[in-house]
Amino acid sequence: MALGYLLLVLLPIIVFGGYLYNQFYMDVMSEYSEGKQKLVVQAGDGFRSSLKQVESIHALFMNNQQLIDYLNGNYSSELQHVYNYLKDIRPLFIYAQSRDNGISSLKMYKTLPKVHSVDGELEDLDRINEEPLALLEGVKVDEGVWLRSASSDIAELPSLTYYQRIYNNSYTKPLAVLEIKTNESLISNFFKAVDVNHNMQVRIMQGGATAYSSEGAGQDDELTASLLAMADESDQGYAYSSKQRALVNSLTIPELSTTFYFFSQMDEVFVDIRTKTLVLALILLVSLAVLTGIYYATASSIVRRILGLAKHMRRGDESNLTFYKVGKSNDEIDLLTRSYNSLVQRIDELLNTVHKAELMKKEADYLVLQAQIKPHFLYNTLESIRMLAEINNDQEVVDATYTFGRLLRYTLNSGDNETRLQHEIDNVKHYLDMHKLRMLDRLSFSIQVLTEIDDIRCPRFILQPLVENCIQHGIGQSRKRGEIDIVVRREGAELQIVIADNGPGIPAERLELIRGVLSNERDREELQNENSGHGLYNVSERIRAFYGGHTRLLIESREGEGTKYILRLTVSPLGGSAAREG
Repeated sequence: MALGYLLLVLLPIIVFGGYLYNQFYMDVMSEYSEGKQKLVVQAGDGFRSSLKQVESIHALFMNNQQLIDYLNGNYSSELQHVYNYLKDIRPLFIYAQSRDNGISSLKMYKTLPKVHSVDGELEDLDRINEEPLALLEGVKVDEGVWLRSASSDIAELPSLTYYQRIYNNSYTKPLAVLEIKTNESLISNFFKAVDVNHNMQVRIMQGGATAYSSEGAGQDDELTASLLAMADESDQGYAYSSKQRALVNSLTIPELSTTFYFFSQMDEVFVDIRTKTLVLALILLVSLAVLTGIYYATASSIVRRILGLAKHMRRGDESNLTFYKVGKSNDEIDLLTRSYNSLVQRIDELLNTVHKAELMKKEADYLVLQAQIKPHFLYNTLESIRMLAEINNDQEVVDATYTFGRLLRYTLNSGDNETRLQHEIDNVKHYLDMHKLRMLDRLSFSIQVLTEIDDIRCPRFILQPLVENCIQHGIGQSRKRGEIDIVVRREGAELQIVIADNGPGIPAERLELIRGVLSNERDREELQNENSGHGLYNVSERIRAFYGGHTRLLIESREGEGTKYILRLTVSPLGGSAAREG
């Protein structure tokens, strides 16, 4: 029995353990190399983002019309040159350089001699090196080139300079060349992101030549050349030499036509793996021998406890969820038993939760039924008042009660948030009828629907806030007879709704603020004061979200001449909203 145990259990464990150790060793090497390469790629993405941020400065200059006019020579006198430069262009240089700490200087080289020069910022084109000009001839008008500073000492960290032409508005005539010089921090930050432990050697290669080599782990030239060749041939971007325990990770930056190589020694990672593994194997063999003897003594009791728990679990169902007695040994079986008991407790809690949820749902249904009864009681009460007024031949009270009832039905309706446009117009008419009862001859209104609107739907309450503005801030602020005219017409693919009053109008400064908020160019909090809030903004946003397209709310007003609200709704030729069809 002992010989069979040794041959069938112990020996296979030793052989399999050796195989697993070798696989473990290779897997750790591969995972470490891949993790290092991912770190290099992520740091490279950050470096390229820094390059793109520097390149984006060109757009800042290219899109500045004052700069384009200046470079075009549109200013005749020297005084105009100086004034416009100090007013519009000098702040542009200051802002562009302050937005990125990696920029050491900004300079432009102009093509027109008549344009006024500024030392250190705007100089003649003949003062620039010929190399960037030659490279710019071979790129598109919306592209630039990066150049590395040349240095005889390859241990000195290079700096980068970006060049790109600035054209006139039609991109037919080059006006200047923008030069952006960066400092060493652009590359040094890239190196710091990769070499977190400061134990790597970096080499920069461009065109097959070494542009930079740092002091580091100190691989010999033969090993370095071998690793570089292996990294260039590898699809993963890295190479590993198991003999020298050296790793090289590479990354090519297309914008610079440059490849970065990062060398690191891996002895410190795996120096004690083999020793620890041997010690662990010895301990495993001793433990295996001891545990083999213990196994026979404990197996029967363990199996008995497991079978008891399994039998109890098979008896459990929804109507019989009971705990299983936990032992005192605190071993894995006791842990499993506690987990089972926790599961039983959780299932019981969930069953109780479902039962409570059903009760709460029934209570909510009852409350909803109550909420539906209250409006109907109010409608019935108004109808009773209207019938009494008819009996007493008081037609004004009849009309007022009927109109008020229709307003309440539309306002308190808790159904869909959208309705037919005709219903929205009817609600506005009832709203105006109620105000006319109060204002009498001081208010007159007209509603003209000049197109078919039966199939057009709209959000609820998009017209009433505008009419309310006409009354409160328009007619209500004037002593003369108030007039409100509502016209609905179609103009091509747009349905136009115009609401106009003859009130005092909106002050120019306030009108500009309202238009800015409606176009989302200004903060809507500026619109709110003690007399008005966000009603116009809410109407504008709701119709844009509902109809889409070029839907918008326009406001026209002059002081003393009244105000006109214009809703331009993008609808389909059949009448439905474009947003609903799309």
